[in-house]
This record gives sequence, C-alpha cells and structure tokens, in this order.
Amino acid sequence: MKIRKAFYIFLFLLVFSLLNSFSGAYPIYILDEAKNAEAAREMYENASYIVPYFNGELRSDKPVLHYYFMSLGYKLFGVNAYGARFFSAFFGALCLLFSFYTVRKVADERTAFWTLGLLLSSLFFVQEFHLAVPDPYLIFFVTASLWSIFLFDQTHQSKWLFAAYTLTGLGILSKGPIALVIPVGAMGIYLLWSKRFSWKTIKSFRPLAGIFWSVLIAFPWFYFVHKETAGAFTEGFFLDHNISRFSAEKEGHGGLFIITWLFALLGLFPGGLVLFKSFRFAKNESSKNDLLRFSVSCALIVIGIFSFSSTKLPNYTLPAVPFMAVIAALYLNTKEAFNSPKKWTAVFGFLLLISIALPIVGYLALAQEESLSELKTLAYYLGILPVVSLVALVLHLKKNTFKAVQMTAMGWVFMYLILFGHIYPQLTAFSPVEKAKSILHNKENIIVFSRMDAAFPVNYQRVYPVVKEYNELEQWIIEHPDGLILTNTRDREQLKFLEEHYLKIFEQKALFENHRTRIFELK
Repeated sequence: MKIRKAFYIFLFLLVFSLLNSFSGAYPIYILDEAKNAEAAREMYENASYIVPYFNGELRSDKPVLHYYFMSLGYKLFGVNAYGARFFSAFFGALCLLFSFYTVRKVADERTAFWTLGLLLSSLFFVQEFHLAVPDPYLIFFVTASLWSIFLFDQTHQSKWLFAAYTLTGLGILSKGPIALVIPVGAMGIYLLWSKRFSWKTIKSFRPLAGIFWSVLIAFPWFYFVHKETAGAFTEGFFLDHNISRFSAEKEGHGGLFIITWLFALLGLFPGGLVLFKSFRFAKNESSKNDLLRFSVSCALIVIGIFSFSSTKLPNYTLPAVPFMAVIAALYLNTKEAFNSPKKWTAVFGFLLLISIALPIVGYLALAQEESLSELKTLAYYLGILPVVSLVALVLHLKKNTFKAVQMTAMGWVFMYLILFGHIYPQLTAFSPVEKAKSILHNKENIIVFSRMDAAFPVNYQRVYPVVKEYNELEQWIIEHPDGLILTNTRDREQLKFLEEHYLKIFEQKALFENHRTRIFELK
C-alpha cells in the first residue's frame, strides 16, 4: 500500500512539473487569461468572494470556483502570473492522474501509461493547463466525474457515485450547466449502446438524489450572486454566455460543423493521429470492452454538443481529450497496433509534413507581425519537430515503430518546454503591457478612454477609471494635468480627436490582434 501511494505521489509530481513548467516565465496577456486573472485579483484584494468584477465592473462570463483557487494562488505565491496559473496545472495533474488510475484499475498498467504519454505529449492540451482560465478546472471536474460514474458502474461501490455527483456540482461552479449536461449525455449514450437503458439500471445511479446534491453544491453561490447583483449576473451568465453562445455566433468564433471535430483532434495532437488507425479496432471491440465503449461515449457527447453550438472554440472540446487518449491507448496496447507498417508510414509521413510546415508558417507569421518581425528567427526552434519526425520515420522504416512513437512523444514534450520557457517569454516582452512599463510604472493618474487592452489591470494591479465621452475626458485632464490617457480604440473619429488635442507618447500594436495601445498626455 505504501509503495502504491509513493508511486502515485511521484507520478503526480512528475506530471505536475510538466504542466506547471515555466508558468511564471511570461506575463498574463491573452484576453481570457487577463480578464479571469484580474477578476480573481479584485476578488482577492477586496476580500469579496461573491460578485466577480473586472476593472470594477460586473463580470458575468463565468462562475466563481476558479477565482477562489486563483485567489489562493495569489495568497501563496503573490499576485503574479505564477500564482494565477498554479492551480490550473494542479488540477491538470489531478485529471491525468485520475485517468491513469481508472485505466490501470479497469484495464492494465500498460494501457494506463499509453494514456498518460498521449496526453502529456499533446501540446495544445498541455498548454491549456498553463492558462489562468476556468477550462482546466472544468476539464478536471468533468473528467473525474465521468470516471467516477464509470467506476461505480464497474464496482458498484457507492463512494464513486457520491464522488461523481460531488465533482459534477463543483464542475457547475467552474463553468456552469455544461458540467451536468456532459455526464448525463455520456451515460445516456453508454447505457443505450450497452443495451442497458432501463429504469432499473438508471435507478441504480440514483439520478434524482444525485443531481439534487450536485445542484445543491452550486446553488448557494448562484443564489447569493443573483441577489447581490439584482439578477444581473444571472441574466448575463445564463442568457448571454450560455444560451446565446449556443444559439448564435459570438465574437466571430463560428464555423462549420466539422471544425469542432478538427479542434478535438488538435487537442490530442500528435497522438490523435493514431485514432485514424483505430477505427476498425473500436468497431470490433466496443461491444466487448466497457472501457472503450464508455470512452467513445464520453468523447462523442462532448464533441457532439459543441458541433451544434453556433460559437466554436478550440478549448470547448478539451474535456473529450482524456477519453480520446484512452481509445488510442487501448488500440496501441494490442498486438495488431504495430502490425500495419503501411498505415504507420502514412502517419509518420503526414506528421513529418506538418512538422516541416510549422517552422515555415511560424517564420512567415512573425515576419508579417509588425511588433514581432525582429523575432522571426524564434521560428527556427520549431525546426526541432521536423528533425524528430524524420528520425521517427526512419526508426519506423527500420521496423522499430514502438521507438518511433516514443521518439515523437518525447520530441513534442521537449518542444513545448522550449515554447513555454523561451519562445513565449520573448514574444510577450513585445506586448503593449510590457513595452509601456517605462511610462506607466508608478504613474498614479491614468485614465482609459473608450477601451483598453484587458491585460493592463492585472499586470499593473490596479483598476482604471474609464470614460467614453470627450467632455468627461477633457474634465479629467483639467483636474489631472499631469495625467496620462490610455486607449486601444479603433474608432477613427476618436483617434482623430485624441491626436488633435493631446500628445501621443506611446504606440504599440497588440500581438496577433488588430488593435494598438496608445498613450497620450497634454501637449
């Protein structure tokens, strides 16, 4: 027992070290991270843990749980990027460990290690746990809830059923009703597929009591935030950020039905390529293998739900990735997995082409980005991938496919360590937030006109007053003649007004976005 506990502790620390690698090496900059981390900062600084605010205004985008953990991160490590991101990696490690434990318990250790290796070598999936956003929390709670339901189905131990509904309740507090919809939908598909969809079977899962318990966990906070905001949070979150996102395209994030499936494959890339080889295996074995059937059910419900959503984003399908990894792992643990050299040649050949394209695309993208053109040689680091892919292809052609797969996985792990530890820090050093430090550091009187880059409040640890009318701005400048005007407005009329009346002392384009931060002062 002691040896097994020590093994899981070691495994957790190993996984956590990868998911947490270089989390404090670069500042918070992208929009979602900035808004979530700042809302948590304001909650922490004000010791007000019911209503979330961004720059002093109600933020109704997400529920509260991730703000609590980010606040704890700030308490432990200071108000910085590392503190904001720490528990994202922590819950990511728990997610992978729980998946490993379940697969090891239900299948075998080799399949469990395949699952772990596939997940740890998936760059996009690992990157999500480097972000101060609610998705890492949702991924863990949904994944752990689903595995708990499955373990109850396999063992009939009531502790797993209690765990499943408790985790679902916490999932609702992480990102809303989707944390309940996914497990219910997955179990529906699984039971129908297993030809066990009967009232007797459903009753054994105690759904009414369980769902009541899940809702009871989440309800108090939703009630208090509804009361304190006079219903504004409830309207904003449930109507705008749930129903509207599903029924209408938001912020330009739409696309065809198929794009959601491509996003899912991106989440498990490069390991997801194995799924194309495993179709026949899944078809033949699903009727005999509960773990395979359950994993397919979970992956299908997640991808299916977001395929029908009008708003489509790559992170939406990430809760499907652990289950996709299990499907691939079950296949890789069979004798026939490495007995089809032509298919493996196609896989490694395709991966080589993608790997060759990445540094070329990266170089061109950086060269065309005004603020980053001098850093275009950073794309050379992506040259690691074609080298790794070429070596893997050669190993495969020499009939050592197993080592080729291992080489590929290790190459992608090495690549994202370079990405997080070297490339991201250099890129973000050219963000408006970093470039403006020499001007804004220790400057007290700053006002935002119209709008600003969302990363300023969390990085400068302050709430900025915002005005939208010319007369309000003019009055503020009269009262603060030494003050600075911060804006990233794209409105031509507003820019013309600012340039005619004030002196522009700073301008920097946002990274890979179509807006510029400008700072003005009195002429």
